[in-house]
Amino acid sequence: MKLAIAVVALTLGACASMQTASPPVSSAAPETAPAIAAEPKFTSEARWETAGYNNDEIVYTILITSQDSRILRCNTRMQGYYLNAGTKTSIADQQISTVFPNQQVQAGIWLDMDQSSGSSYQVKCRPA
Repeated sequence: MKLAIAVVALTLGACASMQTASPPVSSAAPETAPAIAAEPKFTSEARWETAGYNNDEIVYTILITSQDSRILRCNTRMQGYYLNAGTKTSIADQQISTVFPNQQVQAGIWLDMDQSSGSSYQVKCRPA
């Protein structure tokens, strides 16, 4: 029994001495700030089209084309007007799209928009 207590005391003493030892000095260079990522490269365009059986439905579409080597996450905001039973009503919408390198996505499609009143949109992209 005395032998077991002596071994435990020796082990505890060794651990205590290891904890109080000073840490090794490192000669590594200090950390530098990460490089700022380049702005994503993409284009966007809006299209007014007609669709439907008699080509009498107005369709508003926003397309985003990546010209970047990275996957992009794009936020598209659109404002415009649509016709609801002959009454012009404002509309605002926001869509989030993932665009893969050198690919094109349709950010949104809106029906029955009032083309004569026009619309506006904004696309902001960032690397995913």
